[in-house]
Amino acid sequence: MSVTEQDRPARRVPIPRKKKTARRPFGHAARRVAELGWPVALALAICLSAFAVDGWADRRSEGSPAANRALVDADRTAEVVADVSAKVARIFSYAHTDPAATERAARAVLTGRAAADYEKLFGQVKRQAPLMKLSLTTRVAKAGLINLSRDGKAVLIVFLDQSATRAGKPAGAPVAAQLIVTAREDHGWRISDLRAA
Repeated sequence: MSVTEQDRPARRVPIPRKKKTARRPFGHAARRVAELGWPVALALAICLSAFAVDGWADRRSEGSPAANRALVDADRTAEVVADVSAKVARIFSYAHTDPAATERAARAVLTGRAAADYEKLFGQVKRQAPLMKLSLTTRVAKAGLINLSRDGKAVLIVFLDQSATRAGKPAGAPVAAQLIVTAREDHGWRISDLRAA
């Protein structure tokens, strides 16, 4: 290495620097709100809060005992129980001499899934009852309203006693049955679901 090279100052290599991105100042959002006007921002905040509280209250009230009208409206409860009980007894009673009467009653009170399920079941009854001279009498022994919602949906438990006759003579001992009945208010109560309890 020569003397002249030692005396010469070291050459600096430039280090590439990162470009600075323009940052928005912290108060940008506050200035934007100020541009819109604080009354508009306040009104927007109040509306959003009201929607949140309203949604929360609706969700709370749906699950509350007060939402079940069966617990707070005795007259309405009695009306629903009497109406649905009479309809259940009618559609599960038939005479071998006129099964069509039961079928007409079922068409008037059943809807949706209950109508489809009943149609399958009653198809067998309609074929066999006249041949075997079978008749069935159904009586509602007890019924209770489990739930009655504000939108006109009722869920009941119904206890049935059923007696069959063959050619006018008793055909075995009476049979007990339990049903969960769902009904909807549609110009009177219409039964939309029937399930064994």
